[in-house]
Amino acid sequence: MFLTHCMMGWIVLTALSFCLPVWSATKVTQPYRVVSTNGVAQIQCVIHPQSLKYPYPEEARVTVLKGLHGHQELCFSILNFTDQRETRMEQKEQVECTAETTHDTVEVTLSGLNATDTDMYRCEIQIFYPPPYLRLIGNGTLIHVLDSSSCPVQETQRQSQHQGEEEGDDDNTAPVSVPVVVLVIAIICVLIIIIYFQTVQCERGRREMLRPWPGTLHKVDGASGPCENIVCNM
Repeated sequence: MFLTHCMMGWIVLTALSFCLPVWSATKVTQPYRVVSTNGVAQIQCVIHPQSLKYPYPEEARVTVLKGLHGHQELCFSILNFTDQRETRMEQKEQVECTAETTHDTVEVTLSGLNATDTDMYRCEIQIFYPPPYLRLIGNGTLIHVLDSSSCPVQETQRQSQHQGEEEGDDDNTAPVSVPVVVLVIAIICVLIIIIYFQTVQCERGRREMLRPWPGTLHKVDGASGPCENIVCNM
């Protein structure tokens, strides 16, 4: 009797494991943080098929949930992983969503985001085919939407960077101007020396012209001698 009950319980658990949704160790990982500067953000939801019995899912419903623990659906779409093309998702909010699939990744692009839309966003992937049915939820991505008022700050940073580049260019041209300045100073010094020597020579020549000649002084003394004797004799 006991064995019969055990067998019945085992059969029921086995049947439930095939009928109920499977909650396996398969995980969906997302980037921790994404910054949106123009109202557009991209989230990559990567499926890690540790427990899948097939290489990749074929048909699935991808939903973007807003909030860390909430179930507010932002947009959703039925995607075919074998058809790798961009698909527009049905939106339930003002934010527009598009999704592009590969064999194990769903890349969701959100556009039309505002600063008030800064929040956690999670990917919910429900795999319909091939069986068994799986419902996977990602770890969540914090999308930080920058306000438009932050644009002047970025412009100021760009201007500061541009001014820094111009100053760097000025520094690069400074070594070229230093030899020119040295050459000009050297020329001025040479001119000053030349003028000085010319002035000295002029002064020396003037003194030579004003000094009496020795022969002339001797003749004058000789002529004046007899005159003095005559005066004395008188």
